[in-house]
Amino acid sequence: MNAVAAEWIKLRTLRSTWWAVGVGVLTALALTALGASTVISRWEPGQTGEQAAMGIVVAVYVGVVLAQLPLGMLGTMSISGEYTSGMIHTTFVATPSRSRVLLAKACVLGGIAIAASLLIAIPGYLYGYMVASGFDPTLPPAGAWAVIGGGTLMIVMTTMLGLALGAIFRNGVVAMTVLVVLMVLVPFAGRMLPGGEVVNRILPGYPALQLIEQMPDIMPDAAAFAILGAWAVVPLLIAVLANKRVS
Repeated sequence: MNAVAAEWIKLRTLRSTWWAVGVGVLTALALTALGASTVISRWEPGQTGEQAAMGIVVAVYVGVVLAQLPLGMLGTMSISGEYTSGMIHTTFVATPSRSRVLLAKACVLGGIAIAASLLIAIPGYLYGYMVASGFDPTLPPAGAWAVIGGGTLMIVMTTMLGLALGAIFRNGVVAMTVLVVLMVLVPFAGRMLPGGEVVNRILPGYPALQLIEQMPDIMPDAAAFAILGAWAVVPLLIAVLANKRVS
């Protein structure tokens, strides 16, 4: 717990933390409000209250997912910045176990990512509920939990991936570049190249978009969650092994 508390103190005292969270949350909120208004204005008059509630949740979590890159970049900066400044040596003197340091950072960043998703989702849902009030939305149906879980896991996963890349490359620019390539450029290229759709199915983007109902189902929801979870955990395990071998 001491390592987690220390990492929380370090992160919350960095200006870059609040810039990354602020940019991600405010941008996502603005796009969520715009998207929800646009989508709801196109609904047919026969939309039921349950359908309206589900539509609001989907619109909100599309907005949540839009905050993933700023949070992923926060993940890279949280450790690459320490390597650049040399502060990492002080960290390892205080906590000699490198895996413990990395896991403490992961706990803090995971909490920040979940908090950021709530800061987007709650106001976004209230705004969507207000705009869709003419359809008398009910409480979100059971199917909404897959959307909520998928959107939240996507933003946490991208943050963890950013942390892992920062620990592996120890250079913020390189780590951020690899993050953008994995999250944006490779999926885009996959749509253009023969056989690319097969690759996209094992990347995090397609499973997340399926869970938030922006892509047709090509796999069970459990498989989509498993792929997202693997992208959150496996790169961190690689980073732990890499940091054990390299002094």
